[in-house]
Amino acid sequence: MTRLLLCAVICPFLISGCSAFKFRADPQTPHFTGSTFINTDRRYCREPSGIVFSARRGTLFVVDDEGAICELQLDGTLVKKKRINRADLEGLTLDPATGLLYAIEEHTKTILEINPDSFELLRQFQIETTPGIHLPTEKHSSKGIEAITFIPDPGHPSGGTFFIAGKGWRTRHAKSVAAVYEIDVPLHDTAAASRTAYMVRYFEPGISDLSGLHYDNRLQQLLLISDSHDTLMLLTTDGKTRASYPLPGKNQEGITLDSEGYLYLAEDSGNIIRYTFDATIKP
Repeated sequence: MTRLLLCAVICPFLISGCSAFKFRADPQTPHFTGSTFINTDRRYCREPSGIVFSARRGTLFVVDDEGAICELQLDGTLVKKKRINRADLEGLTLDPATGLLYAIEEHTKTILEINPDSFELLRQFQIETTPGIHLPTEKHSSKGIEAITFIPDPGHPSGGTFFIAGKGWRTRHAKSVAAVYEIDVPLHDTAAASRTAYMVRYFEPGISDLSGLHYDNRLQQLLLISDSHDTLMLLTTDGKTRASYPLPGKNQEGITLDSEGYLYLAEDSGNIIRYTFDATIKP
């Protein structure tokens, strides 16, 4: 698409009064085509760090490093915004069965349950460490939790489990290794005392600086990104690599897919990029 044609396509969005967001072209790699930038206003989500698409609402939800959460139309229009707290929110997902949102706080090892209608904070689940597996503490600011996704499982008491990932964590095998952890959260337990989440298992994908995670239910695979390596990996839930791709953009912090298969990347610089990406095409 030429610059002139691109301008003709995107101008109606700008003229409509959406002054908070701008669109521009993005350099592409062979596997990421038809890209559109959604450039967020610094007054809203200053440093997007997590993103998820809601099929039942047809909108995107985004969190940033300062504890804010935004709901956006797919053309970039701001629906609403609220500051949950001043915690560093680094990842966002949802349970498709309930529509509830779940954000991960980077250093406190806490999963926050959020009402998508009001952005009310409903519950908080503390992740309990497992012997031999250690999550980062506040002293390791560069080794926090960076990503979260929910994997539905009708046979599970909570309807599924969460997978989380980070820059590089210490395990019984090595220091500063990047890993993906499966977390069991008692979502269907209404007891006030049931606010503890437990690690089930983990695997090491073989790449560091993990920054974004999304489960593609259609193809039943994990989409995992590394910002420093500019890489997207497609994995099974057991950690087996199906494919990997050089990733366009920079400082990629969040990833999601919409109902039509478009891929969205949230960048720490303030950008959200929509790509045409076919995960069935091998690199």
